[in-house]
Amino acid sequence: MRGRRTGRSNGLGDKVKKEFNMMIVKEKFENFYHFYPYPVAFIGVKYQEKINFMSAAWHSPLSMKPPLFAVMISKKRLTHSLITKAKEFSASFLPFENRKCSAFCGRTSGRDRDKVKDFSIELINPVKISSPLMAGSYAGLECKLYDIREYGDHDLIVGEVVVIHEDPNYFDKDGRLLVEKVKPILYLGMDFYVSTSSETLEKITL
Repeated sequence: MRGRRTGRSNGLGDKVKKEFNMMIVKEKFENFYHFYPYPVAFIGVKYQEKINFMSAAWHSPLSMKPPLFAVMISKKRLTHSLITKAKEFSASFLPFENRKCSAFCGRTSGRDRDKVKDFSIELINPVKISSPLMAGSYAGLECKLYDIREYGDHDLIVGEVVVIHEDPNYFDKDGRLLVEKVKPILYLGMDFYVSTSSETLEKITL
């Protein structure tokens, strides 16, 4: 019968379960975590003899040609100041086992302590820039500063990727991260961390 619901799945036409439709509308809000979880990037920079790392969840690729990678950083951050002077930065992606390092690098300032020394961070020498990457990463980017633009209380810092580091044990031939072998650090907001489960891995073709 036309228009009658049978209760059976109809693929892309499925309606979201009712319990997920009971939305609360907020025009004033204090947190901005609803798009999390998000992978953590360890942003590294070296200027003169100072090396600093900060963990960041607000980052994204912007372009393939040229390859551009961006991260949002507050002007208050030491990392922001160092990047604007060094004209470069690195981005390292570590497995979930390093989540405490993410918390340390995100909650402490390089103005107050030497993070590399205090958190026993081992370094990977870069190829085309001066800023090192973090050892133990499954992937890393070397970026030369491309642009900085102000958006609200953060600046969008864009780097052109000049070198990519990857551990071949954790990527397939197409560059897909093998979550069966490595779990990335995902930030959930408010100091909570989570990761992926290979049990949810599914390839969907249309």
